[in-house]
Amino acid sequence: MKIEKEKLIEDFNQLLETLKEHPEQFGFIDATSYAQLVNNQRDKLKDSMTVQEFYQVTAPIVASLGCLHTRIVDMRFFSTAHKYWLPVIVWFEDEKMYAINNCVASTEMNIGSQILEINGISSNKIYKTLKSTISADAYNQSFYREDLNVNFLYYYHSYFGYESEYIIKFKPYNSEEIMTTSFYIDEPAPQYKEEIINKPRLGIEINEENKTAIIKIKNFNYFPRGRENFDFFKETIDTYMKQINDENINKVAFDLRGNRGGNPECTEYILSYIIDKEINFYEDNNLNKSRKRPITVKPKTTNNISNANIYILQDGRSASATAQMLAVVKHNQLATLVGEESGGTYSTHPGRGATALKNTKLGLQIGTERESVNVPKLALDKGIIPDKEMKLQLSDLVNDNNSLWNYMLQD
Repeated sequence: MKIEKEKLIEDFNQLLETLKEHPEQFGFIDATSYAQLVNNQRDKLKDSMTVQEFYQVTAPIVASLGCLHTRIVDMRFFSTAHKYWLPVIVWFEDEKMYAINNCVASTEMNIGSQILEINGISSNKIYKTLKSTISADAYNQSFYREDLNVNFLYYYHSYFGYESEYIIKFKPYNSEEIMTTSFYIDEPAPQYKEEIINKPRLGIEINEENKTAIIKIKNFNYFPRGRENFDFFKETIDTYMKQINDENINKVAFDLRGNRGGNPECTEYILSYIIDKEINFYEDNNLNKSRKRPITVKPKTTNNISNANIYILQDGRSASATAQMLAVVKHNQLATLVGEESGGTYSTHPGRGATALKNTKLGLQIGTERESVNVPKLALDKGIIPDKEMKLQLSDLVNDNNSLWNYMLQD
């Protein structure tokens, strides 16, 4: 369905007014460059456009603020039947695209196949185009890659739309032969996405032989609704810590890869178990005082694991509240950080919902006043650097090898 230009202009202007509400709109882009970008994108408005075309025009403007929590979202993706989605989960490495599942029509397109084109568009162009639509704190390159690794289907379909046929040009893993396969939307919908979505947000694995525990926390989105969500998180962590102590586990890893953040109370709760003395968390400033936030975190006296060898696994998608936790851990030397530069910094702008665009119905979120944790002032354009830098490689995925876990187990 096409929307007339007058209504598109109305939404465009509404978007610009909303972005003015950001407390540091020009923190990462200067006013002149921003104005030029806005004018260039405004010139792309046609007499009538689809929502998808309007998203293509506006998403780069929103992303230009360099704020993770300032986003424009096409909610239609989440109500679109899975059979219309591109039938492949991808992985980006060195700006190249690889298939990491084989839910496609051709069995030759095995795990690790390099995808060269999708419907005639090169994978390199797809990568660069989608990067321009992603909101990342300080244009963090690690975050772009890791968020695409997780949310590629959303970004791809929001920008490029849906087709009746997907033609994929690829090279099978460890082969230079170029092949082509097609997928039609009238085929049975693959179930791979449900399997990913249904993975639990909290989990623990214990290796009795090595006396090692790995706690996987997918996100910290346990916001109180009558407190039950946060209480569930606390009770689960309490159970894990008791189990660790009961079984005399001496090496504990928190796997926070892919964890985009959430409720800071959750990160503070984790910290309370791995400290042996009170530490500063938030900066002691008027903003935090007005929010009545506790500036310090006190150690747990029951099942405290501060004497264990503690590791935290991180990647480019570890952002927002998760990155702030990493900053506090590193500053206080509470654990060994393993992985790659985090996608967030010690400081961020928490987001709040904004009014959806009137005619296109695209959703909006805007960053609020900046909040920072109490660490020495770090560069705002850098994530938290791990003590041991390691990246999960394509070969790890192909061979089902978790190199970061293995490093922690063997260290």
